[in-house]
Amino acid sequence: MITMTPKLKEMLDELKLSNAETFYHSLHVKNLCCKMIRLMNEDKVTNYTPVEIDAICKGALLHDIGKLMVKNFILTKDAALTSEEKEKIRLHTKLGFEAICDELADNEYEIIKNICLYHHERIDGKGYHGKTDLPQYVELVAACDVFDALHSDRVYRDGFSYSKTFDIIESGGSGYFSDYIIRYLKKAAAEHIE
Repeated sequence: MITMTPKLKEMLDELKLSNAETFYHSLHVKNLCCKMIRLMNEDKVTNYTPVEIDAICKGALLHDIGKLMVKNFILTKDAALTSEEKEKIRLHTKLGFEAICDELADNEYEIIKNICLYHHERIDGKGYHGKTDLPQYVELVAACDVFDALHSDRVYRDGFSYSKTFDIIESGGSGYFSDYIIRYLKKAAAEHIE
């Protein structure tokens, strides 16, 4: 069961008020991630413990909490971002982790730290910082993050269909993910959107 400190609950409430799109995106990513882990554990592809599952799902929910520290006009801009605005968005990974690190239990700290800091990294190095040696659970959350970002409506565009979303993901249009991660993402997403 995912537990939140009062400060983390307050931050999520603030995110919901200041940027509902990011808040609901985070919920979708968490739900999709939990489904994916359940399917992977059932198939014995992974054997995450209940404590690890809670930490991964909590990390998925908190992965974009750093967007609280990014000006809303940047997050909701319906035109191309400037280089400076892109850099401010990139900082949300570090700022988010710094904002929540004191609120994490010892048994979840490392997992949530990795998710917050590295959910924009890709195994092909086409992420924010070019990191390629990602823990499996980070790649899993990152894939759920990309799916929901593409499939959901955004201020600047309508969401893509399920099939178009996976065309983009499978072609590496959002950076590359492992084949088995994509396979389980498809299974979980099919359940998720039913």
